[in-house]
Amino acid sequence: MTTSTPHTVVSGVAYPVSSSSDDGPPALEDFLGDTEFTIDMAGTPYLVHGCGSRLDDLVRFHEKDHALGRDVRVWHVSAGERGVTAEHVAAF
Repeated sequence: MTTSTPHTVVSGVAYPVSSSSDDGPPALEDFLGDTEFTIDMAGTPYLVHGCGSRLDDLVRFHEKDHALGRDVRVWHVSAGERGVTAEHVAAF
């Protein structure tokens, strides 16, 4: 799997989740705690590794640098008509 961003991650774009650490179709519960998932960035897989917590009707996921464990970015993972998507959000 890809471990570096193939191109720029754009805030506000809902990227489809192509797989999670659980077998079967992704569900929001798959993104809680320490885990990883893959998003589809225009046909290129991108592995997101980190920790998620429930925030109302979505999961707030803190992506970590796999080697050093530093914060990389924050994602909001949600389920809707288009399936499960992950959207990078600016979080200060």
